Amino acid sequence: MSKLEIEEITVDELQKLGLKDTLVIDVREEEEFFEIRAAGAILLPLNEVPENAEALPKGEKIYIICASGNRSMVACEFLSGRGYSPVNIVGGTKAWMSAGNDVISGPISDSSYFSPS
Repeated sequence: MSKLEIEEITVDELQKLGLKDTLVIDVREEEEFFEIRAAGAILLPLNEVPENAEALPKGEKIYIICASGNRSMVACEFLSGRGYSPVNIVGGTKAWMSAGNDVISGPISDSSYFSPS
């Protein structure tokens, strides 16, 4: 069995795309998301990805972020194997924050949770 080819992007490349019209899914746990997150990211913990995958858009890129890039790669491999177009964000939230990009912390609004339409 061959390993899936997963597209990857750096935080600098993602910043240039802008997060306003880009779907960024954060697959960390709620406590981690509460502590700090990329502004505009939507929370969908890794263990909830399988049950919510059908609600994700097919045919468009879905950017996946975690703390450092490991859990996001697991999510990307899962989604890629089901016909989605996930993009792993290399270095994750740690790299996003280190690069000086916009982050927020604290209470999580309802709009920050992934919710199937």
